[in-house]
Amino acid sequence: MATFETTAEQMTYLRSAGVEEKVNYLLDHVQITDVLQRYGQSVDTHDFKLLRTCYVDEIEVDHSPTIGMGRMRLSSDRWCDLADRFHSQLDGDEHILIPQSIVINDDKAFCHVLVHAGHFYRNANGSPFQTLVGSYDLDFTKTKDGWKICQSTQGLSWTEGNWQFHSDIKDSLSDA
Repeated sequence: MATFETTAEQMTYLRSAGVEEKVNYLLDHVQITDVLQRYGQSVDTHDFKLLRTCYVDEIEVDHSPTIGMGRMRLSSDRWCDLADRFHSQLDGDEHILIPQSIVINDDKAFCHVLVHAGHFYRNANGSPFQTLVGSYDLDFTKTKDGWKICQSTQGLSWTEGNWQFHSDIKDSLSDA
């Protein structure tokens, strides 16, 4: 199979591909989309065991806009523990993830995802609401257990509401 940089290139190629290649692409696309849905569901329900199923064993992440810490390579168990420590302090989360492109190259894939994340913290000083609008650039690897995230880079476009409680919770991770 050819290597693609964009979804448009991949679609052009698939128009003339055989049925098996088209079906494999669709199955891979659905499985990657499922990982994104599982990610949002697991964070929103604080099911960090489910969140762990979204990742390979060791990942590279850069969620500097919201948690600081810079780009880091760490075990997925550690990453999910940090997510648990952050999100379990909140009284509510709602992550809406919209994939803008999924480019699949054999057992590697890339996805740009728009993110709209609402957070609710009942004991906040000030408003209990805070919203983040941004993106994730995710790299995936196809494993024997299906597609998994191996790299995540967060982008932040803007926030609304009470950023202070988000900062306070983020700061509590520094001793983690």
